[in-house]
Amino acid sequence: LDEVKRLHIEELERQHTEQKNKINIMLEGYLALQRSHEREGRRAEKYNRAFESKELEIENLYKDLLAVERDCNIMTEIIASLKYNEEQYQEEIEDLQTKLGLSTDSLSVF
Repeated sequence: LDEVKRLHIEELERQHTEQKNKINIMLEGYLALQRSHEREGRRAEKYNRAFESKELEIENLYKDLLAVERDCNIMTEIIASLKYNEEQYQEEIEDLQTKLGLSTDSLSVF
């Protein structure tokens, strides 16, 4: 009877050791998965920061583009105004020439 108890105890100890080994393997796998998840999390944070930085850079470039567009519109208005003034001056010159009886050919002498 003692031999049967001893064998039963040995079998229980073997099963217990086997279960502990399985639990340790599962725990190691879980810890490895957790470390991998932490690495992926840090990598994702790094990519998010890089993305946010690029997003901010794009926003700043867009603001610069809007400023350039505004400046171009202002310059276009200035050029149009200068052309209009030039046309007005040209008309005034032609009116004065007509009033003075001068032709554009006779002015070229001067």
